[in-house]
Amino acid sequence: MWSILKGEWHKLRRCQILLVGIMALTLCPVAQYGVQLLINPELQDQSFDFLKLFANVIWGNTQIFLPISLVMIGGWLIDRENTNDTMKNLLTVPVSYLKLLVGKLIITVFLSLLFGIYSVVITVLTGSIAGLDGLSAAVLLRQGVQVIVAAFNTSLVCMPMILIFGQMRGAYLGGSLLTFFLGYCILFFKRGFLLSAYPFSAALVLAGFDMRAYNGAMQDPSVLLALAGMAAVLVLTVAILLLSHPSKKAVNSKKKKAKKGRGRHHT
Repeated sequence: MWSILKGEWHKLRRCQILLVGIMALTLCPVAQYGVQLLINPELQDQSFDFLKLFANVIWGNTQIFLPISLVMIGGWLIDRENTNDTMKNLLTVPVSYLKLLVGKLIITVFLSLLFGIYSVVITVLTGSIAGLDGLSAAVLLRQGVQVIVAAFNTSLVCMPMILIFGQMRGAYLGGSLLTFFLGYCILFFKRGFLLSAYPFSAALVLAGFDMRAYNGAMQDPSVLLALAGMAAVLVLTVAILLLSHPSKKAVNSKKKKAKKGRGRHHT
């Protein structure tokens, strides 16, 4: 598995879509502060501080920027094997297709953690340049951990979409747009079961995010329902993994290579 992870990590160097995620997460705190500056009169009396900027970044990352970026990048890691016709070569190596997909998912989750750390750094820089108050070691630690946990949870929620659209040739961009829509739906669940159990809501609830302040929740979310929602996502991910199989073209190419190999061995 380590060799798979190492190989997948090196492939990210050629992933130009990675730049999209980096730019999106750079713009997130800037955009969040800019929008608040335009529409929120609270900024005039300096009540908009680092705490609110961090909360806005968590909300923006989970609702928009991370779902789009992670599904694009994770889907690309899977799709490129079929697009570049390299899957047939990978299948000749004694590594199962299941392990290959798991390796790509692990790399995507690890990348989400790096994105979380990156978001913390960019948020601090943005707030410092804007002259916001309220930054302390305690705030940085507490809010920074919340950003990273929310990013990790969001990556788990995105895994089924990565697997489904990554294995549909050329569909990962469409999958990222659909995932954006699913993330945006957080706004519509303000009470009841879906407030807590809807996967993108669960990602925020389990990170300790204040849902009342950002999606207008009319009741406190349930951590137990959020855990159930996240568990359902993981079960769905495992089911998709078990049902996944390489394309017929790659399998046929593998068989042809095996036959040629046996022929050379006998001669």
